[in-house]
Amino acid sequence: MLCPLVGLCGVAPALAQAPPDAVVSPANDASAATPPEPCDEFGFLTLFRCILHDVAGVGHRRSLVWLGSGAALAAGSILLDDEVKAAMTDEQPDAVLAAGETLGHAGLHFGAPLAAYVIARATGKEDAAAFSIALLRMQVLNAALTRGFKLLPRARPYQESATLTKGSFPSGHTSAMFATSTMLQRRWGWQAGVPAYLLSAYVGATRLQNMHYLSDVTFGAALGVAVGLVIDMPGKGPAVTPLIQRGATGVAVTFDFGPSAD
Repeated sequence: MLCPLVGLCGVAPALAQAPPDAVVSPANDASAATPPEPCDEFGFLTLFRCILHDVAGVGHRRSLVWLGSGAALAAGSILLDDEVKAAMTDEQPDAVLAAGETLGHAGLHFGAPLAAYVIARATGKEDAAAFSIALLRMQVLNAALTRGFKLLPRARPYQESATLTKGSFPSGHTSAMFATSTMLQRRWGWQAGVPAYLLSAYVGATRLQNMHYLSDVTFGAALGVAVGLVIDMPGKGPAVTPLIQRGATGVAVTFDFGPSAD
């Protein structure tokens, strides 16, 4: 029943990976003299003034391809929704699956980049601060789109009727994880992308226990990848790595301030 997630996890790194965003030397680029557009920068205020700009970015072809693929995958997954629901329903969820609640929680995906931003600014690491803002802008966009889709009146597996803006479709935990994974994969390639996507698939699988239907999760995964492809990539920044240990879950934030490879 995890085949849709595993399949998506397998192709996401390859399709999301564009050549690493090049750092262009102003000395070799005549256009460097042109002031950048406001939303091409990564100051804190871009979190607010660039929301509409970032929403419009979803209209780019590669994001639309992922949204279309996610819709098709979700439509196919509906055929398995009831079967997966019956298999995954458990009155007493175990601790391993409960960790998915923490790893996919919006508080973590906003809090970790925000903390990284504060640390980077305090230590004068502008590239790291810019990447932290990129992650935050991406999560703002993901939250806006996910909440928008949740206006669809689909009840969760344990509900008789849907709650407005809190419907089952799509899985927000899954979309947040896949969005972050896509940003990490774009910046650091397969070394970061493969474990990040596998962890995202794990979180998606945990959401099938009592909380979501399979089609909610499959579309949430595709939505996350689509969103993760929207925000431009600034310089090298902090790597935010989820951690799972006995009795605790959390994240490790690793800073790399060395020069980018050519």
